[in-house]
Amino acid sequence: MEFLASYLIEALAVLGIALLAIEVWVLGVSTLVLLFAGIALLLTSLSMYVGWIPDTWQWALIATTGFTVVTGLILWPIFKRIQRTSASDHKAVKSDLIGHSFYLPEDTSLQQPTTYRFSGVNWKLISQETLTKGTLVEVVDLQVGELFIRAKQQD
Repeated sequence: MEFLASYLIEALAVLGIALLAIEVWVLGVSTLVLLFAGIALLLTSLSMYVGWIPDTWQWALIATTGFTVVTGLILWPIFKRIQRTSASDHKAVKSDLIGHSFYLPEDTSLQQPTTYRFSGVNWKLISQETLTKGTLVEVVDLQVGELFIRAKQQD
């Protein structure tokens, strides 16, 4: 404990770099919490090194909390704007599943969708009309985990 108290500034910097590394390399900047905390720890370490705040663990806790909040308030809207996609960015799914035909294993409707196991995945079947078990259907569109189906017209 004495060692940590003697090297508080360096320990905060190392911990900040470690949190940033975990956020970027392990989590792929997906949580942002570790990013904000890592930046805050580096800012706290820098503030103590320059002498803006005393180098005590109490001030380290207060400054890290404050810098985390400020960093989150500043960077959150930027990251939110980056993640936002416009309607023009949405691309239609092209898949070989579109046009796939099969017989319904259970009754399905818009209010009560059923599932269909295909290629090792349980797909949620979504239909605009009520379809009964045994109806020949075809896939007209798909999204992640969802197949949009309709009754197939007999040739």
